[in-house]
Amino acid sequence: MRHVCISAKVGASQKQSAMKNRERFFQMLAAINGVENKHHTLMPDIDAQLLLMRIAMAQHQNTPMNVTQAMNLRHIGSPTMLHRKINDLLGWGMVELIHESGNRRTKYLQPSQQAFDIIDEMADAVAAIDETVI
Repeated sequence: MRHVCISAKVGASQKQSAMKNRERFFQMLAAINGVENKHHTLMPDIDAQLLLMRIAMAQHQNTPMNVTQAMNLRHIGSPTMLHRKINDLLGWGMVELIHESGNRRTKYLQPSQQAFDIIDEMADAVAAIDETVI
């Protein structure tokens, strides 16, 4: 009987923790969504936003993503669709093409300052949630 009570308490604690984490996750999404809505004319579709975030994450990790690598992100979409989204991001001024090491054939994608400004705004919105929780 005692084992069942301890197990029930642990289960309830885990459920509370999951509920709290879920609430925080939705607060984070709402904060980011507010920034996305503010800048919807620059990044009108979710596929382009997802691609931009992957490019920015690679840049942040000091492993810039080249065009071929971006077109191989099959979990986002087909290579044709990704190529179109790369061109859209270029047209919106959200990414730039960079050549490194004298190799003119390999083109790297780099978020523009405008993209980093929006990402920083998203980060600030999420940080504001942390400040209210702490």
